[in-house]
Amino acid sequence: MKFNDLFSNRRNIYFVSLIIMALLLAGGVWQYNNYISGKMAELDFENQLDELDKLLEEQDDLGVKIIEDTSGEGSVDEPIKEVSNTDNNAKEKTPPVVPKTPTAGKSNEKPIAAVKIEPVDIDTMILPVFGNISIDYSDTELAYSKTIDSWITHSGLDLKAEEGSPVRAALDGVVLETANDAQWGLTIVLDHGDGVYTRYSNLSTLDLVSKGQQLKKGDVISGVGKTALCEIAEEPHLHFELIRDKQNIDPKNYLPKKLK
Repeated sequence: MKFNDLFSNRRNIYFVSLIIMALLLAGGVWQYNNYISGKMAELDFENQLDELDKLLEEQDDLGVKIIEDTSGEGSVDEPIKEVSNTDNNAKEKTPPVVPKTPTAGKSNEKPIAAVKIEPVDIDTMILPVFGNISIDYSDTELAYSKTIDSWITHSGLDLKAEEGSPVRAALDGVVLETANDAQWGLTIVLDHGDGVYTRYSNLSTLDLVSKGQQLKKGDVISGVGKTALCEIAEEPHLHFELIRDKQNIDPKNYLPKKLK
């Protein structure tokens, strides 16, 4: 009776119908969402396949093939890559990198031999210019200077020679400096190694050598001039100095004994 009374009431019938329709609508929406989700998943999977196909095509265009390790065993070495050049069919294989295990107490590096520096034999010096001494070397005794009309010390030898006479390197060496000194005029300094230097002043030119140039004993480096203002009153000559360990020494002790 109660059930019949429920359906006998028209209002109750409408209410039950609405509930049924709501349930059917909810079920349809749920199924539609599942359908859409499935389609989206298929689209994503297809896009991934397309990207993979493009990547494989690009690798084929570049001529690169990767050989996979099918042995099933892991390895820390890099995989072997085979690179083929489609233009000339040349192939280059990159071998796996095998780390070297150092051996205790041994080294693969070859020892570097020490460079033996021969001392400079200044006893073999030659005359830088053919001529006689006009003013001698003097570190304690005073020598007379016509230019300043005074007695002074003299750091080198003045070798008298005709203007333009060739001036030669007294020893093998390297050109350390070429300069126009305010007092000594055109000057060239040679480095002979082992702390030995020779200085040539009152020259006629600096155009025959350049800084850093390698020279052999006897090479012409300039000519006798009249460019040293501190000795301008003297006859044409070469002012020649010998320096060892930053100290001027008497060149006459190492030049040929016939020098006067």
